[in-house]
Amino acid sequence: MLLEERIGAHLTSQGCFFRVWAPHAEHVRVRMQQSKSWRPHDPATEFDLTKSTSGYWSATVPDVEPGTLYRYQITYQGQTTEHLDAAARDVVSSALTRNDGKSENASIVVENKPYPWEAFRTPSFENFLIYQFHVGSFAGRNDYLNKPIATFADVESKFDYIRSLGFNAIQPLPVQEFAFDRSWGYNPASFFAPESAYGTPSDLKHFVNAAHGKGLAVIFDVVYNHAGPGDNVLWHYDGYENEGGIYFEGGNMTPWGRGPAWWKWEVQDYFYQNARMYFEEYHADGLRFDATTLINGNYLRNVLWRLRQDYPDKYLIAEHLPAHPWVISAGNFNATWRSSAHHEVQRALVGDAPVDRLLGFLDFKPFEHSWNLVNYLTGSHDDCGDPHNGDAESGHRNWDSRHRYLVDLLGGRHNSWARAKCRLAWALNVTMPGTPMCFMGSECMLASPHVAWGYWHDGVDQWGDHRFDWSTAGDALGLQMRELVTTANQVRWDNQALRSDDFRIVHVDRDNNVVAFVREFFGNRILVVVNVGDRNFSHQSYHVPTGGVEGSFIELLCTQDPRFGGWQGAGNAGLELATNDEGRLAINLPQWSVVVLRAD
Repeated sequence: MLLEERIGAHLTSQGCFFRVWAPHAEHVRVRMQQSKSWRPHDPATEFDLTKSTSGYWSATVPDVEPGTLYRYQITYQGQTTEHLDAAARDVVSSALTRNDGKSENASIVVENKPYPWEAFRTPSFENFLIYQFHVGSFAGRNDYLNKPIATFADVESKFDYIRSLGFNAIQPLPVQEFAFDRSWGYNPASFFAPESAYGTPSDLKHFVNAAHGKGLAVIFDVVYNHAGPGDNVLWHYDGYENEGGIYFEGGNMTPWGRGPAWWKWEVQDYFYQNARMYFEEYHADGLRFDATTLINGNYLRNVLWRLRQDYPDKYLIAEHLPAHPWVISAGNFNATWRSSAHHEVQRALVGDAPVDRLLGFLDFKPFEHSWNLVNYLTGSHDDCGDPHNGDAESGHRNWDSRHRYLVDLLGGRHNSWARAKCRLAWALNVTMPGTPMCFMGSECMLASPHVAWGYWHDGVDQWGDHRFDWSTAGDALGLQMRELVTTANQVRWDNQALRSDDFRIVHVDRDNNVVAFVREFFGNRILVVVNVGDRNFSHQSYHVPTGGVEGSFIELLCTQDPRFGGWQGAGNAGLELATNDEGRLAINLPQWSVVVLRAD
C-alpha cells in the first residue's frame, strides 16, 4: 500500500507522514509534545497539514521521534477542537479530547523498525483448532500474578497451557482501545490502538510473536458494526455533527446506537486499513468480525474482497447469525460462526428431541467446505458470559436463553451426568464437520461457585468474581476434563478425515437416542457413534451399522472412560471389533457418550 494512501502517523526517512480524513474542516494542524502524557498548558510543536480534493489532510513533518505525543487541532465553522488521530497506532488512554481541554490523552507516534518475527506459517483453513479467551480476565486469579486485570505479557505465560490442550490457534476478545480499563472489548474507543491497560503496540507484537513461537496462530476479534456509544474517537470527528458526523451519518441503527456510515468509501477504507494493520503490523493469522448482520453486506464485501486479494491465506471469520452461505459465496468471508449448534446441543443434552436436534446441525451443507463453519458446542463468550448480573436475556427466568457455562446449565460441576454431557459436547465438536472453538474455562468445566453463579464476566459484579480461576483448572475435576479435551483434540489431529469435507450419517436410532456418522479421507476411515440418551449398552450389545466401511476397528476415544471421569469398561479399549455379515459392529456404548472408532 502506498504511503500517501495510508491514514495515521508513519515514520519515514524524511520524518513522520501524517494523514487524516476531515472533509468539513477549514484547517488542520498537528500539535506535538515530548512527554509521558499531554500537558494542555505547555507549548507544543505545530505543523499545518494540506487538504486534498478528497477531503484528506496530510503532511510530512521532519525530525519526529518514536514516542512523540500528538493531537490534531481541527477548525470547523470558526471553532477549533483537538482530537486524537482516528488511526493512531497508540494512545495514552481512552479518554476523549474534543470536549475536555484538561485531558492528558494524546496519540503516540510508534516506531517502525523491523521486528524480529518468529518464522510461522498460518495454518490451512481446515487445520484451525481455536481457543477463545478474554485477555484481562484469563490471568491473575489464583495464580502467581494475583492482579485484577491481566496484560498481554501476563497471558503469554498461559500459552503453554493452551498448547498442551492441543489447540493451535488463539482468539482473544477485542484488544483495541476501549473505554476505561475493564471491558469485554466490544465498545471500541480507538480502533487502531491496543488497549492501554493490556499494553503497548510493542507488547502486542511480542504477544503474537510469543504465540507463534509456541505454535499458536492468532485470530483477532474486530468490531466494525458500532463504536463505544458516543465515547469513541470517531464521533463528531471533524466538527461536523449530523447523526454523529462523518463516520456515522446515514449508518445503520444498532442496539448500541448508530453504526458507522458503511455506504461511504472513506469509511470502508478506514476499516480496510484497520484490518490490514493486524496482518501487516502484527502478523495476525485471521480476523473474526463481530455481528456482521448489523453491517450492509454489499459494502462489507468490498473490504473483504480487498483483504482476500492482499492476504489470501488468512482466515476471515464472520459472526453472521444465523449462519448463511451468502456470507461465504458472495460476502467474501472464509467462515462464519454457527451459534445454533450450541443452542441445539444444549437442548439435546436435556432430552429435548435429542436425535432431531443433532441431525439439524451435524452436517455442514449447504456450505461448500466444513471449515466454512466455526462450531462451539460448549459455548462462546456470548453463551458463557453475562454482563447483566446473571440476567442477560432474562436468564433468571428463562433457562433456554440463560448465559452460563454449559456444565452449570446441565446441573452443575459436581453432577456426574452434567460432566459426562460436557465431555460428549466437546468430543462431538472436534469430530463433526466444522472448525472447533472452545471458550476459556470450558476445557476445565469452570462453574459455580468458583466462578460466581456459573457465568463468565470480566471481573467482579454483585454476585462475585467471574474471571478464570486457575485453582479450579487444576483440581481433580478440572484435570479430568482437560484430559478429555487434550485426547479428543489429538484424535482430530491424528485423523485427516475429521478435518475433511467428507461426512455422512450412517445410523439414526430414535428409540435409543443414538446417531452415527462416518468421515473418510482416502484410507483414513472414522466412525463416530453418539449416544444422547440414558441407556447404557454393555457387553458389546449395541450393533451399529458402519455405512459400508468393513473390516476391523480400533477405538480411539470413549468419553466415558475412567480417566475422563467415567468408569472402567465403559468403552471398547482392548476389544477386537469387526463388522459382521450384516455390516454392523458390536460395541459397548455408554450413556451420554461419544465413541470414536477407526477402521484398520
